[in-house]
This record gives sequence, structure tokens and C-alpha cells, in this order.
Amino acid sequence: MTTSTAALNLATIGILWPHLDNALDQHGASNWPPAGRMRDYLTALDQHDADEAAALRALERDPQQVGETRAPLNIRILDTARLVERLLVDLADEIAPQITLDPLTHARVDHARPGRTLDAWQARGWTTSDREQRNVQADAEQGDPRRWQYTGLRTVEYAAGWLYARVQGDDGPFRALTLHHHDRITLVAGGCVDRIRAALNLLDHRQTLADPCPRCRGTVVMATAGGADPTAECTGCSRVWTLADTVAA
Repeated sequence: MTTSTAALNLATIGILWPHLDNALDQHGASNWPPAGRMRDYLTALDQHDADEAAALRALERDPQQVGETRAPLNIRILDTARLVERLLVDLADEIAPQITLDPLTHARVDHARPGRTLDAWQARGWTTSDREQRNVQADAEQGDPRRWQYTGLRTVEYAAGWLYARVQGDDGPFRALTLHHHDRITLVAGGCVDRIRAALNLLDHRQTLADPCPRCRGTVVMATAGGADPTAECTGCSRVWTLADTVAA
């Protein structure tokens, strides 16, 4: 099976996400947030209303906190993490009901339709053993772990993994994704990859600086590539400056 762009994007999210997690408290206090870092902190923020969350975020950014000279979190990383999580989970919420097959119903009294009693099942030729077997199968279908969960564990890893399985056409109680579904997943997952790469400084950038080269007055271009420290190079005399040169100066 040829790996699609959507699958590659989702796999890339799974690869890069732990690095985003590690970068979350890169410049923070060693004991905050507690163990679990990103997941615990995001969950804690979700339990606050908008005003409380805004107040907490303002406090994080306040350099006047006692014992703190910098924010205890990398706010840029946190914002990226929350956005990516929301986008992927919302996408799974959107697609799941469109492709998930209804599970088998139990052979029991249907209170929504009082006329359907156990006697009605018996009238159709269903024995007690038949009904028990149907109920076992109904339990298995309704509890199939491959079904998207709307409560409980709703993380980036879970959403990306579930979407990846659907893109790959893995077995389960699902209809095949349509072309529209593939396009939606490709678009959203691709945007998430770009956001994570940008937050981790993994994107390549080139920028022409306004100041000319002090040696030859030529044009100086600053570049970053693959997360490496930025360098600046004169297109005239080929002189190169590195971050170490800047720090030493």
C-alpha cells in the first residue's frame, strides 16, 4: 500500500510530539509543572474558565514573580500544543460519526418501543441461547476499542493514531474514507506539522538583512535550517557569522 500524504503527516506528528513535550518547560523551573508536564498542565488549564486561564497565563508571563526571572513555561510551545491538540481531536470528532458503523443492538426489551418485548423475540424464533449470543456480539461491537472515544483519553497521540489507522484502511467498524475525508485529514494534519516544526525551529528560513556587510558592503543573508543555530553569510565576500560570534561580541 502506498503511504499517502495524510498518513505521512500524521506519522510526523507522532514523531515530533515528544520533542514538543520536552520543549514545553525547556526554560522553566525544574519542578513546574509536575511530572507529566504537558498532559497534566493542559488538563489543569481546561478545568479553569476563560478568566481563570487568562489570569494564569498572565501570571506565567509576569517576570516579577518571586524567585522567577522567566516564565515557567515556553508559552509559544504551549500555545502550539493546545492548538494542535484541539485541531486533531476536533477532526476525529468530525469524521468518526460519518464513517463509523452502528453496532449490533441487544436482544432485550426496547423501552423506546414497548411493543418489542422478549416475547416478540421469541415470536421471531429466537431462543434464549440465540439472544445470549446476540447480546455477547452486541457487547463486543459496542465496546470495540477501535471506535473513536468522545470522552476520556482525547490526546494528540490518540487522535493522530486513530486517524492514521483510518487513512491506512485498517480493519474496524468503519466505512472507507472518502476523497473529501482524505483531503481534510491531509490539510489539517499538514497544518499541524507546520506549526510543530515552526515551534521547534525546524523550518528553513532565509532573510536578507538591512545592514550591509561591514567588510565589503555586500548583501548579508541570515539562514536557519533544520533547527540549527542561525548563520549569516555575505553574498559578496562569503564571510560567515554564527551565533557563537554574536555571543562573543
